[in-house]
Amino acid sequence: MVSPLTTAIQVRGRIQDPHLRHDMSFDGDGRASAFALPHRNVQSASAFVYVTAAGGTPLTGWSATGATFDGSGFVTFDAVPSAASSLRAVYVHSTFSDDEIGHFTAVGGSVVGAAIEAVRWLRFDGLKRAAWAAGDGTTFDDTKAIAELDRIEKALIAERDEGEIGGALYGWGETQGDFK
Repeated sequence: MVSPLTTAIQVRGRIQDPHLRHDMSFDGDGRASAFALPHRNVQSASAFVYVTAAGGTPLTGWSATGATFDGSGFVTFDAVPSAASSLRAVYVHSTFSDDEIGHFTAVGGSVVGAAIEAVRWLRFDGLKRAAWAAGDGTTFDDTKAIAELDRIEKALIAERDEGEIGGALYGWGETQGDFK
């Protein structure tokens, strides 16, 4: 049976924020049990440790191990991994949490309104973006993201307003004259 497209799924589709799977490995150092993940909004996750046969060889593969995943992007293994041990985290993440998507929907009032709210959050985050140049001639300009977000917001607002005008204030037939 096909799942219905919930409002949250529709909003995620409009803002291109699907749940993505990520698989990454860490090397234990014998001291740390917590590691930062490169993503936040971790939805579901599993942790593994690489198991070796007696004597250290041959390698036998990954085995599930206890760990806690924090939605803000940390994995903490139940025990401190030994030095040179291999650890693995497999998880699903997204840019926005389900609570944030719910907030966007409540404030925006519709799928398009929620998409507008998400773009506004991204644009505010974009204020931290920068442009720089290195002495070797390398340049980086991430400030163009703001202009793109502005363009997307304007298009979404036009779509929202077109829907409100076409359906709420008057219908297509009411705008047509008696043309002969």
